Amino acid sequence: MKKVKIFMIFLCFNAAFFLVSAEPQTCPADSGGKCSGSDDWEGEFFPEIPHIKYELSDQNHFFGPNSSNPLAYKWYNAEEEIPGKKMNDWFRFSVAFWLTFRGTGGDPFGAATKYWPWEDGTNSVAMVKRRMRANFEFLKKLGVDWWCFHDRDIAPDGNTLEESNKNLDEVIELAKELQKAIHEPRLDHCGERLSFSCILDTCTEEQLALRLESMPKLLRN
Repeated sequence: MKKVKIFMIFLCFNAAFFLVSAEPQTCPADSGGKCSGSDDWEGEFFPEIPHIKYELSDQNHFFGPNSSNPLAYKWYNAEEEIPGKKMNDWFRFSVAFWLTFRGTGGDPFGAATKYWPWEDGTNSVAMVKRRMRANFEFLKKLGVDWWCFHDRDIAPDGNTLEESNKNLDEVIELAKELQKAIHEPRLDHCGERLSFSCILDTCTEEQLALRLESMPKLLRN
């Protein structure tokens, strides 16, 4: 009987732990009522993370690979010229929106391991706008000039094609505003110096053509 009681206590403890740990993440700004049920946001998404850069030597830090700062580039110096080009022209690092902001770290062998604190468990337009703002703060703090995405990565499906397209257009408009707000010339463009809207239109036309070409093959199978 004693063993049964111990087992039941252990079982209840684990159940309580699971319920607490499985509680959905909330937006830090909820305490101020700024972003609950809204795409508004007050403050930073990554408040503990400074702008990450290549540190030059001064009285307090060593430079480059000798820096003791874990949040500093050791070899990548964006402004350093290497035969005719700056490093950020040679190395065009890009942040993949899906892997960074939609992936959870889960796989077929295990549950999710990553939770962003601003996620509210929905895929509403307000939520995806919040993700977009987090994305651009992430880009700015990393000093990365490029990002990539699929259309459904950044905007939710609607009940109709028209609604889905409307959602995408709304989020794209926000992305344009955020790119301009960062004041980085490279972030006003993507691809080979094409405008953001231009490269998006091209991608959309190519996707449509690909679907039209693929449909007969799918029907034959």
